[in-house]
Amino acid sequence: MKRNNQHNRASESGQTLVIVAVLLLGLVAITALVIDGGNIYLQRRRMQNAADAGALAGVRALALDQGYSAAYAAATDYCSQRNGADRCAVSVSGVSFIVRACEDAQMTFARVLNLDQVEVCAQAAARFGPVSRAWGAAPIAMREFDFDFVTTYSMWDDAKDEDPVTSHNISGSFRGWLTLDCVYPTNCSPAGASTLSDWMRNGYQGFTDINIWIRGDSGTKASTIAEARVGQVLLLPVFNQITDMYSNKSYYHILTFAAFQVSSVKKTGTPKGITGKFLKYVMPGPPTGSEDDGVRSIALTQ
Repeated sequence: MKRNNQHNRASESGQTLVIVAVLLLGLVAITALVIDGGNIYLQRRRMQNAADAGALAGVRALALDQGYSAAYAAATDYCSQRNGADRCAVSVSGVSFIVRACEDAQMTFARVLNLDQVEVCAQAAARFGPVSRAWGAAPIAMREFDFDFVTTYSMWDDAKDEDPVTSHNISGSFRGWLTLDCVYPTNCSPAGASTLSDWMRNGYQGFTDINIWIRGDSGTKASTIAEARVGQVLLLPVFNQITDMYSNKSYYHILTFAAFQVSSVKKTGTPKGITGKFLKYVMPGPPTGSEDDGVRSIALTQ
């Protein structure tokens, strides 16, 4: 009887060891899930940030017409060098730029389960397009015409009407002043020279949308146009129609925006004006415009 008791105790001890081993294995598995799983989650967030940054950098280069080589280089730099991805795959589809960022996350407790590392990946896509609204627009409306980004143009505050395509002068009916805070159907007075001068120096402190009618401000504002500064980028609302919405109150229909960088300012004599070039320009805002005169926005789509 004594021998049977000893045998039973030995059997129970062996069963206990098996149970403890199973419990320890389960504990290690749970610890691996908590610690290594948390690490995988954090690394995936890092890879998502890397993919987002790469996609935005690449699509920005495309929006500025810098070419695919520059876009690939920018995307790789932001994805890998600046945000630590081990591998970055880049692809382009039309105006969309796609980046997949991956890295090998090292495991700690999961090594006992023969799992040394896990590939963690994330993907992002971004696109560009013409803006549908702009913050800080200049109060100068420019009639739509076929300008280029190489030629130097002059914008004058006088009534002389020339074809800007051949003369490179923007004046007369090709240029007008805008009361930017007066949008149809609002019926209001013109902004006046003082307000226009402030908007010329600092930009209108509000959004200007496309496909709206904005009240014009007639007359010569020679000192206002001379408020521009060398090096300043003016966001010019581009119009395609002028209509009297109210008696003798002209409103301009805004089609899109153009970016004009000032290279010189003529402050004396008559007429006064500014000279510069149009440029490709990226700014915040939804890329949902319809007409593209070089002012674009970028946004993540995935």
